[in-house]
Amino acid sequence: SEVTKVQEQAIPHGLMGKDLLVSSKTGSGKTLAFLLPALQRVLTQKALSKKDARVLILAPTRELAKQVFNELLPFTKQTGLKPALLVGGENYNDQVKVLKKSPTFVVGTPGRVTDHLFGHSLFLNGLELLIFDEADRMLDLGFSAQLTEINKAADHRKRQTLMFSATLHSVHVNELAASLQKKPHRI
Repeated sequence: SEVTKVQEQAIPHGLMGKDLLVSSKTGSGKTLAFLLPALQRVLTQKALSKKDARVLILAPTRELAKQVFNELLPFTKQTGLKPALLVGGENYNDQVKVLKKSPTFVVGTPGRVTDHLFGHSLFLNGLELLIFDEADRMLDLGFSAQLTEINKAADHRKRQTLMFSATLHSVHVNELAASLQKKPHRI
C-alpha cells in the first residue's frame, strides 16, 4: 500500500519527537501517521515511567476510538505491547482490570479517560505521547474541560503532543494547540 501525503509529511516529524498540528481529512491515512511514530518511540526508547501508559490516543466517539484500537491491535500482537480501550458504554470495572496490567497504549474517549483519571485507575504522569484524533470534533462535542484535565495529568516535560484535525482554521483548535503544544510543526 502506498504512503499517503499526510503520512509522508507527518511521520518524519513525529519520529523526531516534534509536536505536530496536522490538518487531514477522514480516510487520508492519518491513523498510521500517528501510530507508526508512537510504535517506533515505545520500541526504541526507555519508558519515562514503569507503570504509566506511554501513549494515549483520544478520539471524539466510541466508534472512532474502536476503529483506531483495531488498527493498533496487529502491531501490539506482534510486539507484545499491551493496549487498552477506554470508552463509555463498556464495563468500567473491566477497564480498571485492564489498566492494572499497565498497558503501553491507551485509546479512548475524553469522557471515559477522565473518569479513570479521577477514579485513580489511570495515571498519565509518565505519558510520552498524547495524540488527539479529530481534535475539532472533540471540541464540538464539548470535551474541552476533559482535554484540559488530561493535559494537566500528562505533565511530563518530555511529552510529545500530536494533534489531528479536519481543519486548522478553527479558533478553538488553535487555542487548544497553544495550551497543549510546544512550537508545533504544522502540516
